[in-house]
Amino acid sequence: MAKKGPNKKSAPENESVPANESAPALRFLFIISLWLIAGAIIIFLFILPQRLNGALDTLHQVKGNITPLFRFCDDWNFLLLTTVLCFSVIIYTLNDRVLKKYLPQGERGFYSEGAIWTFRNLANLIVLFIETGLFCLILTHSVTTPSIFSSIDELPKTKYHILLLGTSKFIDPLGKKEHENLYYKSRIASVVELYKSGRVKSILISGDRHGEYNEPEDMKRDLIKAGVKEKLISEDFDGFRTFDSILRMRQQLKGNETILIVSQYFHLERAIYLARQKGMEAEGYAAKGSMTLSMIQREFLAKPRIILDIYLLNTQVNGVAAHPRRKVSFTKGGDLFILFVVAGLIIGAGRMTRNLLEF
Repeated sequence: MAKKGPNKKSAPENESVPANESAPALRFLFIISLWLIAGAIIIFLFILPQRLNGALDTLHQVKGNITPLFRFCDDWNFLLLTTVLCFSVIIYTLNDRVLKKYLPQGERGFYSEGAIWTFRNLANLIVLFIETGLFCLILTHSVTTPSIFSSIDELPKTKYHILLLGTSKFIDPLGKKEHENLYYKSRIASVVELYKSGRVKSILISGDRHGEYNEPEDMKRDLIKAGVKEKLISEDFDGFRTFDSILRMRQQLKGNETILIVSQYFHLERAIYLARQKGMEAEGYAAKGSMTLSMIQREFLAKPRIILDIYLLNTQVNGVAAHPRRKVSFTKGGDLFILFVVAGLIIGAGRMTRNLLEF
């Protein structure tokens, strides 16, 4: 019998070669090149056309606009900021894994791979921005929808303190006052309807005033023309934002009386949400008016800003009592537990971002 030789596995003819990974030095070289390009653009666009002092003044102005945002933050605000940042990094990393399926790595060359990496991260930032906006829209909508009434018959038969949120009477960029704002007309009509139905205890008109532009005074004048008693109306000329209007209304209330906010439906969602988070009993009466494209863009940005003002920045309003600052205590078990959770989130976010710089 012939002896069988030892079995030898034949090497595959076309053995797949794994893709060569870019060396860490090359990755950092590409990132540094991006920073150099960005720096060159800044120099040629901003520094060279001006004096150096002008450029420094611009940087100081940017710093002056950013630092006041955090001046009222306390320990818990900074903890929440850290937590939100960690969650954002984690979500960003998960999004990146999905985008890699559509923009995979390969062997296209160093700068081609770098360009794909840059494009993928820009797309990731846009996706994260949209996800944040949608989350805030869904949150405010789900919480406030049951408290918004669109018909006088749906509204409980009781008297309310009315908060009328101001808007411009005319829409005309040239200042000719030819085109009346339909939102303005609807809000006036809604307050008049509430007054005639016997549901008004008082009216606070809160809006902007600068120069000849005066939202509260315009609204007050038209309400009086429509038959509303002047003694029921008071004005707040510092309602530059919905946030300011809500906090000034809270300052005027005595006890836990329910307020009724009058504005368009989409505006009421964030106004009621803000009022409730500030400890007020608030409902809304929706004036007629559909959303335009500019209003969609505005609300998409304004609702995340409200979340920032309430939970992360502890924003305050001039002339209104400040919220007391809270401190984290290392002697309390609950505070220590939260600190350990935040530390865990930081570690988890750091581990998930190890491969974000790879391309």
